[in-house]
Amino acid sequence: MRVTVLLLSSLLLFSDLWLPWVVRANSSDVPASILVAQQQRYSDQTLLDKAKTNFEIQEFDEALSTLESLIDRQPPPSILQEAYFLQAAILRTTNQEQSAASIMEQLLDEFPMSPLANETRLLLGQLYLTLEQPERAITVLQQVFNFSASPALRQDALSQMRDAHIKQGQNVEAIKAALEEIALVDYEQRAALKTIIQDLILQSMDEVSLQNLIEAYSDRYPGDLATIRLIELHTSHGDEVLAERDIRTFLQHFPDHPYAQTAMALLQSFMHKIKINRFVIAAFLPSSGPLKSFGTDSLNGIRLALEDGKEQLGLTSVGLVVKDTASASNPLHDELEQVLNDFTPIAAIGPLLSREIQSIADLADDYDVPMLTPSATLLDVRRFGSYWFSTALTATLQVRQLVDYAMNQLGHTRFCIIAPETAYGREMSQLFTQAVEYFGGELIAVEHYSEQQTDVAEQIVRLKDTDLAMYGTIEEEKISKEKKRTVYTPGFDAIFVPGKPVNLALISSQLAFYDINTPLLGGNSWHNPEIFRWARHGIEHGIFTDGFFLNSPDPSVHAFIERYRTRFGSDPSLFAVQAYDAAWLVLDAIRNGATSGDEVRKQFLLRHDLPTLNSFASFGSTGVLNRKIYILQVDKGRFVQIN
Repeated sequence: MRVTVLLLSSLLLFSDLWLPWVVRANSSDVPASILVAQQQRYSDQTLLDKAKTNFEIQEFDEALSTLESLIDRQPPPSILQEAYFLQAAILRTTNQEQSAASIMEQLLDEFPMSPLANETRLLLGQLYLTLEQPERAITVLQQVFNFSASPALRQDALSQMRDAHIKQGQNVEAIKAALEEIALVDYEQRAALKTIIQDLILQSMDEVSLQNLIEAYSDRYPGDLATIRLIELHTSHGDEVLAERDIRTFLQHFPDHPYAQTAMALLQSFMHKIKINRFVIAAFLPSSGPLKSFGTDSLNGIRLALEDGKEQLGLTSVGLVVKDTASASNPLHDELEQVLNDFTPIAAIGPLLSREIQSIADLADDYDVPMLTPSATLLDVRRFGSYWFSTALTATLQVRQLVDYAMNQLGHTRFCIIAPETAYGREMSQLFTQAVEYFGGELIAVEHYSEQQTDVAEQIVRLKDTDLAMYGTIEEEKISKEKKRTVYTPGFDAIFVPGKPVNLALISSQLAFYDINTPLLGGNSWHNPEIFRWARHGIEHGIFTDGFFLNSPDPSVHAFIERYRTRFGSDPSLFAVQAYDAAWLVLDAIRNGATSGDEVRKQFLLRHDLPTLNSFASFGSTGVLNRKIYILQVDKGRFVQIN
């Protein structure tokens, strides 16, 4: 009803803008042509007023008939806009929503700057909601909120957007709309909106949406309510590790909250449960901020390893304490040192970033705690201390095993490189060169290109000329009696092409143009389905490496994937795998008699049978885990494991 009143008042106000001018125009001084136009306009306005009257007294058929006659007369734009608007309002009132929406769309299409544009969008949003098109409703309602100066229209738009988001199950967005609406209403309406927000948080939101809401409002309402709800969910599900982490986050952001005393009591209880375990493992991972998803995957891998350790190894007295590295209120060094003092862990997993390792480097040796980073791709973590280790997939591991396979399994001996002129491209080129030399191969040519280039012909021609001066050959091939063609046969066996899928597509197609059809080699940047959209036949049979492959035929990997999916409802990522391996190595050391961080470290240094998901492994002199990685091949539009 409120919207109908707004529509009518808008139409009446719009009409008042020109009627006085019509009255003043009735003068003998006005030229005949202008007078005719004025009279025509007055006649059009009379029809419009008649339609309005019919609408008000609910003579809808008569009103629509009058409006159709008016629109056929092609009235001036100001009247035509009103006619469209009124026509759509009548159609909506008579439950002809689709027709009403079409009229509104036509109005906005013909008159995008109309004074009635915002009212039109508001009504159109309602129509889209009725027609079960919430996404379209949100789009037009957002425009009302962005462009209207009317608080009433903006509030109505927000209210309808909230309903649309709720229909789509987008509870975080619905709450954001409600919070915007709170700023536009009185006290009683604010209380009602807060009740709606509370009901959504307590009754409709799962863990993922709660975490997203906390991310958006980490230190203000309703982030407090969402965090409390998340603590309750984790506690009820028996996920005390996550509950303990969330309580720490809550107390950090809301130390004076009425719930703080309850949260502190719960935290003390959880800390006691962790400490009574014979062994404690610490996890230093981001559970908020831009790296949250990587931290979550890593934590899931650790939790699954602990659950497997309890079930498969009988290790029932291992606790886990988690520290969010992304929300530290004090220097990260100080906060992690506090964890080491409070829990005296036998080992720690994390952090994820190289710069974080540098900032806390001394803690591992100072506290005799092995620290295993599951993702920092440093080539040498041992330079930070004798207690530092890495289970991450490094460029060295990728390139060395790729060259080993290419030479010792495929028989390739001569290689070329075409790499991007970036830090990644230069590093991969250098490592590939060193690996080829180590295994006794020969590097023919190295070319670099800018990632913005769309033509690498110059680099390919130079590569070809270098090869022709060494091993490549050119022969003439007879096509017909009168025609011959020059055929180039490369003298090298494969080309290393690290880089993005789009660059690979460009390079592979141009290599084919220059008769270079040798196999292509790459790193894990190739492991992306987008590669099949960008590149076609030029990459067929190409070989690359990665640290994890979801479709691996390895039974142990397949079993891990199924357990992970069952436990967390998603596929594991490389981060989850590397963190799982890190935790499993610690658990295996405990099973083999380690009772301190120093004894765990000694096993890491001495053993060559450290168990990972897909093989036994050992730590090298740089502290990086030397383990088997996956050699993958492009085969008819899919990836297959070949090692």
